Amino acid sequence: MSVSLIGDFNGDGAVNTSDHLLFVAAFGLSEGENGFNGEMDLNGDGTIDTADFLIFSSHFPNDG
Repeated sequence: MSVSLIGDFNGDGAVNTSDHLLFVAAFGLSEGENGFNGEMDLNGDGTIDTADFLIFSSHFPNDG
């Protein structure tokens, strides 16, 4: 059986700091920076950070 966790960007079976770093690297850090994706600024503060990662990983069900 294969289980996929939303937010597990590195596929190690856990959502942790390394996934957060991949999330930030994929979507940019702040408004105006190259690669910034406003759709992933889930709290609308102009920065993609830990708060956005926590919102992302907690609001989507795990796929089993």
